[in-house]
Amino acid sequence: MKKIILLGITLVSVITLNAQSKLTVGVSVGAALPMGAYGSTDTAGGKTAVALRGNSKDSTEANGYAKTGFHFDVTAGYLFSDNIGGMVYIGGNMNSFDISTLETQNKVTSPATASSTNYYVGQYLVGPYLSLGGSKLKIDIRVLVGLVTCNTTTITYNNGASGAFAGSSTSSGNGGSGFGYQVGAGIKYNFTDKMGLLVNVGYTGSSVAYTGYTQVSDFGNNSQTYTNTTLKSTMALSILTTTVGIAFNL
Repeated sequence: MKKIILLGITLVSVITLNAQSKLTVGVSVGAALPMGAYGSTDTAGGKTAVALRGNSKDSTEANGYAKTGFHFDVTAGYLFSDNIGGMVYIGGNMNSFDISTLETQNKVTSPATASSTNYYVGQYLVGPYLSLGGSKLKIDIRVLVGLVTCNTTTITYNNGASGAFAGSSTSSGNGGSGFGYQVGAGIKYNFTDKMGLLVNVGYTGSSVAYTGYTQVSDFGNNSQTYTNTTLKSTMALSILTTTVGIAFNL
């Protein structure tokens, strides 16, 4: 990660010192569609969200139960020639957890309930890009690599009872990370010399590794906490993003 950050700082420094019109900074927002295991709700294919939840047949491969969410990113691209450049990309996705499907799979019925926190996926990427077109309309194609991070959700089951019979169980895991890549393409339309409209599509892939989880059970006056610090698991994370934004030509 230190090498990625250093590379990013170096690239931005070179851009700042040497570039004027060849530097483009973009800010975009849009939708994040989870794919692969990250969006899967198949309990037979892997345990959910890293901690031991559901009727999994495999304790080392995680499914995310992630739903379509919100994406944002900031990019800085510098053209070293008319068509070839380098890009620094910092992006984030916020996806909710499909708790209703998990309730159905685990036969959680009223008055019992289940709840979950959300996912946040961070993308810290660098790499080359190809820029084609004229001064008004450009098509950019990028291939980036770097670090992808993803937290685990915290899931709580509540049996819905009251008094001495009330009980709940909460499971949470540690955050994970892995090597990631992104292949993307975008259109930039410059409506002035200094500003333009961005439309982008990107596909990000990674294998995020996790270690350990915690399970807390509270029933009546009895509370138990179990912490596993050695269990290792992975989740194949894939995200398709579609965004619109503003480009600043500096």
